[in-house]
Amino acid sequence: MSEPVTPGANDAVEYALGLLGEDDRRAFAQRLKSDEALRAQVEYWEGMLSDLPVGGAEAPPSGTFEKILDRIEGEGAGLPGTLTTRAGKATWFEIAPGITGRLLHVDRTLNQQHLLIRMAAGATYQPHAHHADEQTLVIEGDLSFGGLDLKAGDFHAATLSSSHPPGRTVNGCLVHVVMSLDQH
Repeated sequence: MSEPVTPGANDAVEYALGLLGEDDRRAFAQRLKSDEALRAQVEYWEGMLSDLPVGGAEAPPSGTFEKILDRIEGEGAGLPGTLTTRAGKATWFEIAPGITGRLLHVDRTLNQQHLLIRMAAGATYQPHAHHADEQTLVIEGDLSFGGLDLKAGDFHAATLSSSHPPGRTVNGCLVHVVMSLDQH
């Protein structure tokens, strides 16, 4: 008596559904010639899929597959109680000429926002006062406030009631800033 076939090989179901590209399908067909277990997988899937209606099915709306992938990534890839924002889905906004920002997280309980700020080479940021603590971590490049020069890996905290002279960068920089939601 033969052993039952357990589904598990994605390539077997993709082959049965006709989803493999030409080169992959040809390579898979070669493997089928010498791999009895693989042939059993394909036979299993062909049997499972043979009852599906063929033809006449309405095509799903454009973008459906991408929405499914987004939902899987959003729900399945994270850890419970955590938040993950993927770099590829980042929305950057202009803060000033040569300066863009990306909102990472808003913590209304602490009245804080976490931002990534990218400054192009030669960009300058306006002088400003602090109505709450502000923390800056330089991830790449250089950033200067007056005579204070920061480079990648440097951390700077500005306390309540302090002020910054104009911020400037020579070569450009990427910084992580934690600031009050009330800060402009």
